[in-house]
Amino acid sequence: MGKIRLLISAIVFILTLIVFSSNVLANDGDTYKVGTDVLNVRSSPSHSADVVGHLAGGDQAVVFQEKNGWAQTYYNGQIAWVASQYLYSVDRDAAVQNSSSAGNDHAVETESVSTEGSGTLDGITIVLDPGHGGKDPGAIGLRGTMEKSHTLSTADRVAQGLLEAGANVMLTRSDDTYVSLENRVNHSNVHATDAFISLHYNAFPLEAVNGFSTYYYTDGNDYQLAGDIQTGLEQHMDLNSRGLMKNGYHVLRKNSDLSVLVELGFITNPYDLSVIQTAQHKANVADGIVAGLVSYFNK
Repeated sequence: MGKIRLLISAIVFILTLIVFSSNVLANDGDTYKVGTDVLNVRSSPSHSADVVGHLAGGDQAVVFQEKNGWAQTYYNGQIAWVASQYLYSVDRDAAVQNSSSAGNDHAVETESVSTEGSGTLDGITIVLDPGHGGKDPGAIGLRGTMEKSHTLSTADRVAQGLLEAGANVMLTRSDDTYVSLENRVNHSNVHATDAFISLHYNAFPLEAVNGFSTYYYTDGNDYQLAGDIQTGLEQHMDLNSRGLMKNGYHVLRKNSDLSVLVELGFITNPYDLSVIQTAQHKANVADGIVAGLVSYFNK
């Protein structure tokens, strides 16, 4: 009878190990790939922790431990944490590639951001500022669409393109939270920021008004960067170009760094909105901004 109890206990212990191991990452020190477009890197294992950087889809991370759904890794020489649900093993990646090469009729087609241009953005630090958020919805467009949701999803896509081009990327917000204008500017001023880009969508009482534009505050470098970004967007976007415009927006006027603000279409215009709501539009915006930055920093 004692042997039977011992055998049952052993079986229960083995099954517990199997169940537990299916919910955690593998051995410490294993390498994993990022399985989402942009993955926040945080200072501690919590969604409320500070975002210290970002990893792009396909980037690799060495994981040293897993804790309550968070994986510990190193980022810029410091201990950092990422959500483990967005990581997968390199072995799985190889299996997926082999399956695709064998001809998988159910493969998912995804869009990629190309980084056209004569140079890269290695070592360049970009702060992306998704306009509005939280209690501030921004402009309200047709059918109640809110500017704040479009600026955030666009920023995620642009961040992916910038990371692929070699840039260091920081966002003033990574979720639907309110960030004051002062804190957006402070976020740029306290870091070694090479360029600050604020992303917005426009609105107007007349539905016929449409198109995208790039704003700058000071002549000289700001104007030159705005021109390069507007040109890059014109080469990649399907919307009407409204050209360069000068304006004293707070995030430009109070910013000590190179800075521009882009209005990426009117959510009050039926055609603009139909384009803005597509993934292809966000990919085009990313291509255009990357091309503009590459042009400016590689002259």
